Amino acid sequence: MQKIKSLMARQGLKSPQESMADLSPVENLRIPSKEELRELREQPIDPQAEQEIIDSIEEVYFSNDSFDMVQHELEKLPPELNLQELEEYRDKLKRQQAAVSKKVADLILEKQPAYVKELERVTALQTNLQLAAVICTNARRQLSVAKEGFTEASLGLLANQRRRHLLTGLLKSLRTIKTLVKLTHMEEDYPGAIQLCLECQKAASTFKHYSCIRTIIPLFLFFPPFPLTLALFSSLSSAYFWLQEQLDVALSKTCKHFDVSHYTKVQLAYTLLGKTQTAMDQLHMHFTQAIHNTVFQVVLGYVELCAGNADTKFQKMQYKDLCTHITLDSYIPCLTDLCKALWEVMLSYHRTMQWHEEHDKQETTPTPETMRSKKKSDYNLNKTNAPILTNTTLNVIRLVGKYMQMMNILKPIAFDVIHCVSQLFDYYLYAVYTFFGRNDMYESSGLGLISSRLRTTLNRIQESLIDMTSTHPTANLGTEDRKEKVPSPHLSQLVVLTNSGTLYGLAQRVVATESLVFLAEQFESLQSHLDTMMPAAKKPFLQQFYSQTVSTASELRKPIYWIVAAKAIDYEQMLLMMAGVKWDIREIMSQHNVYVDVLLKEFEQFNKRLGEVSRHVRIPLPVSNVLWEHCIRLANRTLVEGYANVKKCSNEGRALMQLDFQQFLMKLEKLTDLRPIPDKEFVETYIKAYYLTENDMEQFIKNHREYSMKQLANLVNVCLGSHINKKARQKLLAAIDDIDRPKR
Repeated sequence: MQKIKSLMARQGLKSPQESMADLSPVENLRIPSKEELRELREQPIDPQAEQEIIDSIEEVYFSNDSFDMVQHELEKLPPELNLQELEEYRDKLKRQQAAVSKKVADLILEKQPAYVKELERVTALQTNLQLAAVICTNARRQLSVAKEGFTEASLGLLANQRRRHLLTGLLKSLRTIKTLVKLTHMEEDYPGAIQLCLECQKAASTFKHYSCIRTIIPLFLFFPPFPLTLALFSSLSSAYFWLQEQLDVALSKTCKHFDVSHYTKVQLAYTLLGKTQTAMDQLHMHFTQAIHNTVFQVVLGYVELCAGNADTKFQKMQYKDLCTHITLDSYIPCLTDLCKALWEVMLSYHRTMQWHEEHDKQETTPTPETMRSKKKSDYNLNKTNAPILTNTTLNVIRLVGKYMQMMNILKPIAFDVIHCVSQLFDYYLYAVYTFFGRNDMYESSGLGLISSRLRTTLNRIQESLIDMTSTHPTANLGTEDRKEKVPSPHLSQLVVLTNSGTLYGLAQRVVATESLVFLAEQFESLQSHLDTMMPAAKKPFLQQFYSQTVSTASELRKPIYWIVAAKAIDYEQMLLMMAGVKWDIREIMSQHNVYVDVLLKEFEQFNKRLGEVSRHVRIPLPVSNVLWEHCIRLANRTLVEGYANVKKCSNEGRALMQLDFQQFLMKLEKLTDLRPIPDKEFVETYIKAYYLTENDMEQFIKNHREYSMKQLANLVNVCLGSHINKKARQKLLAAIDDIDRPKR
């Protein structure tokens, strides 16, 4: 059968199935004629003979579709042709062709009913497809009409109406805040302005995907009284900061003319901002400034009145020098007016204190504040506040108890016992400092980590108690001296203090330091009892031991935890990022620099690590406060150092510095409840110094020795460099060199 199909393909014939598969249009279908079928069927039928004829066909005829039968037969012809042989071979081919044709005819007749049925089904399918095409065309036309008439028109109108409703509400809020900001000047409604500003910030954040928001906000925050308003109020965040500035101005007014209603509004506004402690810090500064300005103006008025038309520039004098120009005749009237002016300031201060006392009585019941805020820095509060102790501390306490019993029985040796106990405490204190607090970077930090008293105590212990020959073989000590001394302590190799993942052994540092502090507290409680056992002539020794050694134990916290704070945050990275900031800009910026975010990320990571350490060892509140204080001080001093590295800076650049620092403070206050923020004034004073005049700068250099020579020189070169001549600059730089700046 396969050979028949191949041969049919060679002759251009197709099987019934292939014929039907190729039929697409009905016109192309061809049914064999009845005469052809009849002629084929009338031929003699001998199935066996027919099969033998088909089998005798050469295999090459079934090889492939490209086979050329004519060429094949011509190539088979012999060189010399014989007519009889050719006729016999021709008859053989005819018989083969007839057998194949007969077989094909039989197959066609066998499949003809199915063929006709399939043809009818194809014809019906073609008709249905044509009908379906018409239906689809009509349906699409109707859908297009529905889309234009309903979806795009009706639903589109509803969507636009909803958007219009939302934007109308936001527009109303923005108009309200514009009115309220103006009322802030007239009615001083600071709480309302801040509350509405916060609400509008939230609304603007919700609808920030609308392009119109970016257009509306600056328009509604602009009003004429301030020349830089359009630049400063390019966003709601700028308005928020502007309100804080106005709030600070309002707070300063209470220093001379206290008004209950006005002060209540100001305090309520600071409460909404969550900056009540900041308000107190600012209020103290404003009172100090008010006292200085008041007395200066009163004395200045009398001095100028007495001097007449003298050309002396009294306004630039210091207050102490100004007082020397008061004449004898004007002394009493000037003193009287001075007392009156100071009385007004003191009266405002007294009324301010009364206001806070009354409100403190109303808020005696703490909210769940406030309590959580106060204990925020005490990590892992689920643990009980049990003392943190080492075995060494317990052993020392146990030994002291035994020695005290011995002193009760053998009173003549009481002094010797107490002397030995003091040496034991000295050695313990020296060991903790040696293991965890010794570092050569203290002096360069400028943070005053080791007090002179603690330094004296450590030196005394080392000279009187520690045998330095083990660490310094060249040391020349007598035999008698060595009998009273002990070897220098050595830290176990199991204690690792260099791993950043454990905050450089913070857990071990906490256990060692707080255990020593606990031991010192126990000694404090025993002082009166030990004093009764001491001979009268030896009591000064006991007092010296407590004042110079026991009381210094808690001071070890600063140098020990400073090492952790100095390594926990990458201050060098911040310096490098600040060096890449462009400070000589010509427009007010509303967005802070990225180095602030990077620094805050470092503090967040530090906060997270503290929490992880506290899972193993409780970190008491004093410890966390010291750690945060160190980190913040180092960060603030790094900020000043970064600002001191600036080569070019404009007034807009100084404003950007203030924006960066305010952003840093605002986010930092959410991470720690340490108040006030350490060294906050250190940064603010340095930034404000860039606005000083030549004379003011000279006085600033004399009064502010906390800044390095490099930092002060930068103020002169960058701030005044383009405004003063070379001689004046050299004079200021010489004043910097002449300062004998003590270490802090």
